[in-house]
Amino acid sequence: MNGCSLGKIISIDSLHTFFKSDFKKNYVFKGEKHNFWEIVFVTDGTVGITAEDEIFVLGSGQAVIHKPDEFHKIWSEFDTNPTVIVLSFDASVFPKLDGRVFHFDSSSHKKLEEVYEMSFKCFEREGIKVSSVKPNGKIDAEFIRLQLELLILSLVHKQETTARKGVRSAEIFASAVKIMEDSPDAGYCIDDIAAMCSISPAYLKKIFVKYTGCSVMQYYSRLRARIACGYLDNGRSVKETALLLGFNDQNYFSTFFKRVMGMSPTDFRKNIKK
Repeated sequence: MNGCSLGKIISIDSLHTFFKSDFKKNYVFKGEKHNFWEIVFVTDGTVGITAEDEIFVLGSGQAVIHKPDEFHKIWSEFDTNPTVIVLSFDASVFPKLDGRVFHFDSSSHKKLEEVYEMSFKCFEREGIKVSSVKPNGKIDAEFIRLQLELLILSLVHKQETTARKGVRSAEIFASAVKIMEDSPDAGYCIDDIAAMCSISPAYLKKIFVKYTGCSVMQYYSRLRARIACGYLDNGRSVKETALLLGFNDQNYFSTFFKRVMGMSPTDFRKNIKK
């Protein structure tokens, strides 16, 4: 009599890194690209993250999964001192992802912290890199692998459940973000964006808090400021950058940029040159 074949949905084959990091308020990691998976768990504060051409703002209790060969960056947001746990690994089997941002609850956070602390007992490390399994740590290492697979499966399962229950809100969120991305020079207010999404400003605000942990205008301001950084980084003048983003007054643009980024556009250009 043949049994029921279950197959494999996930299989972590090796770890590259497993570390915890506290960022300062002005922390910016300029980015990297590698041929293995990476998950960033935000356990405190708020971070901004790019994954190829997408921008996310993540708060405590949120995570993002980076696919292999995907360029990604991370930085501190909203004057917080974020704490993240980063896991990178090779996987011969991995579940299909319908989205990039995931939510984890307090029990998952507790389990993640426990597994992270346990990892020091069974893995040799070279800085943040997991280099090998200690001679007496094979059983613990296998336990950690299984716990991490369960944790990832719970993230994906929770996302699928949330998507089935909240498809409408996810669609509205995606539409609002696209409006912002398509028109960084428009200088929309929340009423404008809500009207284009055919919903009330209050409901739009609720959706953004749910998906990003920040307000609509905070998200839009950060998006515009990051686009401004790209222009300045590519050699545009402050005046050109201001006009490209719909600011007719260069001084007002400089005030906006400093409020969002913590430094003036001129100082930002000086830092680039350095």
